[in-house]
Amino acid sequence: MDEKDIKVQSLHKSLKVLECFSANSPELGVTEISNMLGIYKSNVHNILTTFEALGYILKNPQTLKYSLSNKMLEYSYVITSQLNYQNVVYQVMKRLTESVNEMSYFGVPHGKYVLYMFNAYPKLYDNNYPIRSIMGEKAELYCTSIGKAMLLTMQKEEILTRLPQERTQYTENTLIETKDILKDIEESAKRGYAIDNSEHEEGLRCVGVPVIDRNHKLLGGLSISGSARKFTDKKIEGFAKELMDAAFEIRSRL
Repeated sequence: MDEKDIKVQSLHKSLKVLECFSANSPELGVTEISNMLGIYKSNVHNILTTFEALGYILKNPQTLKYSLSNKMLEYSYVITSQLNYQNVVYQVMKRLTESVNEMSYFGVPHGKYVLYMFNAYPKLYDNNYPIRSIMGEKAELYCTSIGKAMLLTMQKEEILTRLPQERTQYTENTLIETKDILKDIEESAKRGYAIDNSEHEEGLRCVGVPVIDRNHKLLGGLSISGSARKFTDKKIEGFAKELMDAAFEIRSRL
């Protein structure tokens, strides 16, 4: 985003405060937000109390920290209600999940991130591996199977704009050098699917494919995820075929 395009600086600052809240940081104090954004605590306090008065923010009387209120959900429902593909995607995901007996996820591109929209879990699942919803969470494109699957549909110039300048080494397997990321995407494009080899979370292996509509527009990415000890290379090849079939079904039904 070009700074000259921002016409109302106070609004920009207020929205940046809202963006501080995430699934990993659902409750924050004034000082924490001030440090994250590099703005005065008095400004942060005024913004938070205004949002609180309007019902967008809640204040915990015990911790004196703030969190997003349920009012924010109204906007997510407005957005998802306009997605003409959500029912088709979720129906396909449920069948896919039951077929492979593993978790499946669908995410869309969101700048340098994948924004997770839907997840589906099998009825029978290994209780030794934790199940949690990641709907609404974000993760960098370069270290997730869905993210890399979406990148493989893009030209090199666009890929570079989707990579953050500073990259986090989440695990020893995380690729952070540009040349390594580009090589991985090139290999993914040749085979038609991307693999996350415990690059974002330890002990987790995922395989993802892009989901394209009939107009050749990228809708998002679809993945199967599970324990790295079970996800052998042979299994991943099988999962990839299931994912490609699922992506084709979504495309044909839209």
